[in-house]
Amino acid sequence: MMIGFATLFLASLPWAEAEGGGAFVIFIGPFPLAFGFGEYSPVLILVSVIIAAVMIVITLIIFKSSWKQPDNT
Repeated sequence: MMIGFATLFLASLPWAEAEGGGAFVIFIGPFPLAFGFGEYSPVLILVSVIIAAVMIVITLIIFKSSWKQPDNT
């Protein structure tokens, strides 16, 4: 938390010429809605969609491995 505070503080100084930008992805069912702003928004949107897809795949793998079929013996 302190590192995040220090980063925000240093970025807000008048001589710090940092450009802001961001992106986020919202999944409604199987459809991703991606939004971005700033100079690097296309790259950030692409990375956000890739990370969200990887998280979904990992979740499905974990659920599939933990779900067991009943024995018919």
